[in-house]
This record gives sequence, C-alpha cells and structure tokens, in this order.
Amino acid sequence: MMDCEWQAGQRRHGFIVTGVTPLAELNLTLVELRHERLGSRMVHLACEDDNNLFGVGFRTTPGDSSGVAHILEHTVLCGSRRYPVRDPFFTMLKRSLNTFMNALTSSDWTLYPFSSQNRKDFYNLMGIYLDAAFFPLLRERDFRQEGHRLEYTEAADASSPLAFKGVVYNEMKGAMADPGSLLHRRLTKALFPTTTYGFNSGGEPEAILDLTHEQLVDFHRSYYHPANAYFFSYGNLPLEEHLAVIEEQVLQRFEPLEVDTAVPDEVRFKAPQRVTEGFPIAEGESLSQRSMVQVAWLTCPLSDSFENLALSLLSQLLLGNPAAPLYKALIESGLGQNLAPGTGYHDDQRETFLAAGLQGTDPEQLDAIEELVLKTLEQTAEEGFSSDRVEAAIHQLELSHREVVGDQYPYALLLLMRMFGPWLHNDDPVSPLLLDANLARLRQELDAGPFFENLIRRQLLDNPHRVTLLLQPDAKLKERQEEDLNNRLQDISSKLSAADRQELVRLGKELQQAQEEEEDLSCLPTLELSDIPATERPVPCQEEQLAGCSLYRFPQPTNGIGYFTTSLVMNDLPADLLPLVPLFGTLLPKIGAAGHSYLQMAERISASTGGVQASGTVICDPNSLEDFQLAFEVRSKALLRNQQAMYEILTDLFTAPDFSDLQRLHTVINQLSVSLENGVPGAGHSYAARSAGAALSSCGRLREEWGGLHLVREVKKLAALQPEQLAEFAGRMQRLAELVLCRSRLRCSVTAEEQAFAVIDAPLQAFLAAIPAGDEPTGKPVELAVGEAAVGWAAAVPVSYVARVFPTVPMTHADAAGLLVLAKLLRACYLHREVREKGGAYGGMATYDAQLGLFSMLSYRDPHLLRTLQVYRDATEWAAAGSFNDEDIREAILAVFGNLDRPVSPAGKGQRGFGYRLQGLSAASRQALRQGILAVDRATLMRLVETYLLSGWDASAVGVVSAEGLLQEANKELGEKGLRLETI
Repeated sequence: MMDCEWQAGQRRHGFIVTGVTPLAELNLTLVELRHERLGSRMVHLACEDDNNLFGVGFRTTPGDSSGVAHILEHTVLCGSRRYPVRDPFFTMLKRSLNTFMNALTSSDWTLYPFSSQNRKDFYNLMGIYLDAAFFPLLRERDFRQEGHRLEYTEAADASSPLAFKGVVYNEMKGAMADPGSLLHRRLTKALFPTTTYGFNSGGEPEAILDLTHEQLVDFHRSYYHPANAYFFSYGNLPLEEHLAVIEEQVLQRFEPLEVDTAVPDEVRFKAPQRVTEGFPIAEGESLSQRSMVQVAWLTCPLSDSFENLALSLLSQLLLGNPAAPLYKALIESGLGQNLAPGTGYHDDQRETFLAAGLQGTDPEQLDAIEELVLKTLEQTAEEGFSSDRVEAAIHQLELSHREVVGDQYPYALLLLMRMFGPWLHNDDPVSPLLLDANLARLRQELDAGPFFENLIRRQLLDNPHRVTLLLQPDAKLKERQEEDLNNRLQDISSKLSAADRQELVRLGKELQQAQEEEEDLSCLPTLELSDIPATERPVPCQEEQLAGCSLYRFPQPTNGIGYFTTSLVMNDLPADLLPLVPLFGTLLPKIGAAGHSYLQMAERISASTGGVQASGTVICDPNSLEDFQLAFEVRSKALLRNQQAMYEILTDLFTAPDFSDLQRLHTVINQLSVSLENGVPGAGHSYAARSAGAALSSCGRLREEWGGLHLVREVKKLAALQPEQLAEFAGRMQRLAELVLCRSRLRCSVTAEEQAFAVIDAPLQAFLAAIPAGDEPTGKPVELAVGEAAVGWAAAVPVSYVARVFPTVPMTHADAAGLLVLAKLLRACYLHREVREKGGAYGGMATYDAQLGLFSMLSYRDPHLLRTLQVYRDATEWAAAGSFNDEDIREAILAVFGNLDRPVSPAGKGQRGFGYRLQGLSAASRQALRQGILAVDRATLMRLVETYLLSGWDASAVGVVSAEGLLQEANKELGEKGLRLETI
C-alpha cells in the first residue's frame, strides 16, 4: 500500500484534511478533505496505480421529468469561459491519451470523470473539466442542439414539415423504447411519488419539449456551485497538486453560498399499491408473454450501512442463483419466462429498494405472481437459510469487494460509484469501501438469533410501502404517441406567423452555420506524438506444458483471486452443430452434471466461484482473413481458498454434463430469448454492423449467427417449443459436449499472484487429468455462405441504427495502421458533426475491426435512415478529397493510441495475453503496428479511402435496425437498391 503523508487537521490550498483511512484490503489510503471557506468536499484514494482518475460531481435533484440535469450535462461540455469553442469535450477526445472520458447523469447526481496515465494529459483534462463544470457558456444554440428545438425538417426550407430535434430528445426516445429501462423508470415513479426519484432525470421525451433555456441556466446556477461540489481523485499523482489546481482555477473565484439540495424522506405508504403502465410494440406483434410484473419495497435509508449490507446479502440469498428460494419459485412457477430486469437490491439512491418479478408473462398472471412472491417470502421467513447458503452469499460479497475490475470502466470509477451515494447523502465515503467491520457484526447477529428471517418480516412482509407494477405491451401506444406529437406540431404550426416562420429558418441556419464553422482550437491544450509511449507495456507470461496441455501463466496483482480460462479448438465441428454453439455456451453452466441437479450445481458455483461463463469464439489469423479457428471458451474465477472447489465444478461440467432435464433446457432457453430480445434497443448499432458484416465473409456470417439478430430470432423460435419437443435438441447438445470438451483440444491460462500458482497447480492438474483425451481436432472450419448485402431488421424502436461495412485487410497488413487512424479521423472530423450535431442522433462513429478486417460507419439512436446513408457517402468523398489537415491526423493518431494503451484489469491483462498467443499475434507484429500508426500521413489516408471505401463501395454492405414503418418508407426511396426486410 502506498505510504500516505497526509494527517487529519492539515491545511492545504483552502482545504482541511478531515480524515485519513487506510484500506488495506484494497491497497488504498482514503483522504477526506473539506474546503473551509466554501464547503466543497474532496476524497483522494492514494495508491500506486498510474491510471489516475479525477472527477467532479454535484447533487442534482430535478423537480420534473424535463431532463434538465441530463441536458445540462450535455450542454456544459459545449464550451466554457477559458475554452470558448463549440465542443471542447469531443475535441479533447482526439487531443488526448485519456483512458476514460465521459459525463454521467443519475437520478440524484451528475458526475464528470476522466482518467489518464499521462501526467501532462491528466492536468490538461482537469483544466477542461473544471472550466466546463463551473464556467460553461450555456449558449442557447447549444441547448437547441443538445436538448431540443423546433425546426423545419429541412432547416432552411419553411415549406418542409416542422419537427422536434435534439440529441437528448432522440436519445431518450430510444431509451424509453427499451422495456427494461422503462420498467425501472416506472417502478421508481411509483415507489417515490413525492421525491426527486419519482421523476425521470434523463427526461421523458414529451416533457423534454417543455424545458426552456432559461430553466437550464437557472438549474446550473442553483446546483453547480462549489458548496454543492464533490471532488474525487485516485492514483499516484500528488494530491497537493490537485488541490492547488482546484483552488486556483475554480474555488478562489466563488463566494460562499447556502445550498440545500438534500433529498427528503419519501412519504411512506399506509397500504401497498398497484400500478399498470404500457410499453410500445409493433402492430401485428404477438402480445402473448410480453408483459413484466415487478413487486418492490422501499426499504432502508442509505445512511444505515449495516442494514444495507444485510439487505444486499438477503437479495443474494433470495435471488442470487437458480437454487435461491425466490428465484426458484418464480422461474419454476411457469408464470413467466425470466426474472424481470432490475430484480434485486438497489442501493444507489438515498433510500433503497428491493424488487422481484417476472418478464415474459401476461397481465392475467399479475395476482398469481404477487401472491407467489409473498408466499415464498413467508415460507422463507419460517424456514430460514442454512449456514452454507449464508456463507455462500457472504462469499459472493467478499469476491466482488476484493476484485480489481476495470476492463470496461476504470477501477477507480467503479470505486467512486460504490461510495458516491453514501458520500453525497451521508457524508460517508468510507463505509462502502470497508467490509470487515460490518461482516463481523453480521456474524454476531447471526449467532444471536434468526437474523435474516426477522429482516424479511421487518423490511418486506410487514412493510406497507410496496408497489406491484404491471408493464404490458400496447400495440397502439406508439401510434398514439406519434399522433399526440403530430397534433402538437400542427397546433404550433397553425399559430405561427410569417415572422415566426422566418425566425425558425434563421435559427436553423444559425445553428447549421455554427456547426460547420471552422474554429480556432488553439486555446485547447494538446499532446504531441512524442508523448506517446514508444512501446506497449509488457505483460509477463510463463508458458509450459501441464498434463499434455499448453498452459500460460500470467502473474498479476489479483488481490487473492485466481482466474482460469480455457480455449478448446473446434474447427472440425459439423455444420449442423455450428449454430448451436451459443446455446451450448449458455446452457453448460446452468444444467446438472455428474449426478448433481442443476440446483445443486448452482449452489456449488455460487458457494465457491465468481461464476462460470462459456461461449463460442472466432479466433482470426492476424495475417489472413481466409484463415480462422473456431474455439469454445470456458472461464471461471475463485478466491484462492476455493480453487480446488472451482476445478472440481469444472471437472463435473466437462466430464458429465447432463442435458436430459428438458424442462430445465426449456426454462433457460426462454430466459435467454427474453433477455436477447429486450437487449436489442440498447445495442442496435452492433446488431446492424453484424448484419452487414455477415454479407462480407464466412467469418462475418458466423459472428452474426453466434451473436447477431439471426441468433435472437432462432432462440425465439426454439423458446416457442414445449419441453418434450426438445429431446432431439438435447441430444445434439450432448454430441457437442462429447466432441468439444476434450483435453486434446484444450489450451488454458491462469492469472493470479506469483505465489498463488503453487496453490492452483494441484487442482488444475487434477482437472486436466480427469478430462477425456478425445480426438485431435483436424481440418478447417466449415465455410458458411455469406448473407444479403442490404438488410433491414424491423424492431420495436422509434429510432434507427444504421451501418455500412466495408471489407478491408487483417491486422498485420501494412494498411491496418492507416485504417485505424482513418476511423478516428472520420468520426472526429465528419461523422460526429453530421450524424450527431446536425442529424440529432446520439452517436455517429467509424470503426476498424482489425481481426475481421471490417471497416464500419455506424449511427446510434438516429432519427434518420436515408440521410445517414448519404452522410456515409459524403464522408467518404470528403476524406478522398483530403479535406483534413495534419493537425486532424495527429489528433486521430493520439486517439488510436488512447485506445491501444487503455489499461485493463489484472485479469484482463491475462485474458489479453492469452488471446494474443492463441491468435499468433507476436509482440513484434504489435510493435510494427504502433510504428505504422505513427507514420500515417495525408497521402496514406487518401489512398486508403480510395482503395477500400470509394473503390470498395459496391462491395460494401448495409445493415439497419429500425421500426418496420421507417424501413418500408426508406425502401420506397431506395427502389431496386432497397433493403431486404427481416423481422426478429
């Protein structure tokens, strides 16, 4: 743990240290400070990590659903006093080696975090973020761009129809089409009718249209004051320098202010309540088994850290795995297909709540589901939990607390998320990061009497603040929403004078001119290419043979956890089994094995591991797009004391998986089907890209079959079968297991601390010895026919996700470096402006997938379809003409290295190193790629655009996910070049 020089009572730069807490179990020291004059809070987590993170947050408690906090989060990043340019945030994305940059709006806070491994970059970004948060320009035109605006469809043409536009407006239209997101919003609205949590902080689309620019400015004035500010830093950079920057750039410019943003207690119900809400589905879609039912209780305040811990454990005991009583009762009841989204304990607000329910159900099951939940709780309160189950729940809590994660988000940000709520509402950032004291008290309570049984009665059964929510499909809802919107537009249009119409045209032109204006960005700090590390950071690896298998050991600081991954070659998999691999991966960890029922296996997995995951993967040859391997990957993790138990579980799954329980297969397939279908709105751009990629190569087709909308549709068909109709399917699963789960196919990796390998070796060797040897895999994978070149998938979404994908070259090709840079250049210099700023989509981007050799242009939550396809063509011609400068190229190169060198967790380093070895991607090849990126110039980029995009235009493919009506409308315009329409 890093030595800490700070002590309580010390004063620096206007701050006083109020506490210093060593967190030995996390290898951190927490320093708490308060600004003596203004009251600002500061927490610093000192450690050896050089991925330093900084953030400033505010408690923001909106009093309506206009999305004011969310739109403000967007708008403060559109220019500030020291940096009066149009979009400093997105500009800095390409001028930085950041490892994370974003802004986040929650129900009661707004946070602006970033991280970087480069000291100069860190302080550059700190200056940008501080100025944006405290001194934003908040121009009305930025509010109109990011929030909402009334504008003609063609901004400069008063004869075109009126429309509502805006980035957040379109984002929330997409978000509110996601049933899982809608369920959460409607549940909190019902549970918290009198406090800020009853409102949608992201914004309800129709309420967003009522927000004014003046209200936005007032909200900033009220909430973004240092008296309401929470500063956070993490890493090995000195705290004193952070304090000096904060004081000099921000705090010395403010006077004290009384700010009251506290959230009051919710008024407690005297009796349980029921609420019914609708969500839109496409006309003609089946209404059967599309509803969701959630039963939820408002529980304890966040300030009670022990009760919070107890409720978190209770949630794990009731719902944490298929053998848990409430999970088991709900799933085995046949009343629904899967647990409802959001089932579990929620401790991210001032008052917490616990929810349980089902999705894939029908409205007439409402009474039965509510009765089942209450009956199961009553029975559990009578019978209690075995000591083994309690220990398993504690084990899961300990594992999640100790694990150093950070592959998707920086570890520091996850620590901040863990502590932010208690810090904001209770002035207590320490308790959420300490586990041992509350666990010791819990064990005393368990010894004293029926602790969890009493907790069930106190917080649930005897608690009248309960809501039962029914969210049901409504095929007419979208039509009514569109009718209301059109009526609103017609009413506005009928009242517009000629002068009003000209003013709308003027405002539209003004915004368009501002978006297209070439700006002087010299006020913004930047890095030079010389700031880029010359080489990647090495990840040590020890390679050896164990029980005849290739073993790769990755020594990493994993905080007492051992990670295991095995990759099994399956190039010889027969064509009839290929489409079943995703289902095999889903089912394997969720069935019985070696004489144990699926419930017993679930209990074993929960008691000793952090889960078992399995999936099919395509391992692409970095030298050739024609060569690839098919592999089946199995992963697990466990505390060191549980390594033997983990490998015993894996042995049973590998040697004797049991697919004979057809009811269990039916249940898991239905759970998967509902989960996949509900996930489409949140990942529409990825699905669109996979659909297009399927037309370009056998490998791309396989990726679509294993993880695209074809999979969603095929699983949906399988879910419609009755259990007794799955006998043949079960036999094919057994064939897959016998063919694939063999030692001759296996390569494995272990990531742990160096000294832990001695503990891991014996159980690992026993596992390897127990697996059947099997036949050596031979041959190449089955070649799959490519798909259609232009496909539109109809989904229940009010916006579009548009992809155009081009075939290019693999990672070791000389052009790969330039394609990486080209993707960043197109996004930053063209697509962001045209698709997001002008088009109103939430995102417009370009990517180069070096493994599959695919270059993509994508949009996310996009109000347009045909316009966006034209933008992709315009972007290509813009780049082919060389309409960019050397500064744009330098910034694109920086952005590429920001991605390449983004740090990952200790486990992630092992996983990445293992992947390199399976691919055959050498350190020399990776270094050559780095050098190639640094050498990219204007001529190179123009040549690549001509070679792969312009000349390759006819060879490219289009994939779109959108509403059926929007797809049909687009096809009228496209004519013979129209999209082939598919339904999920």
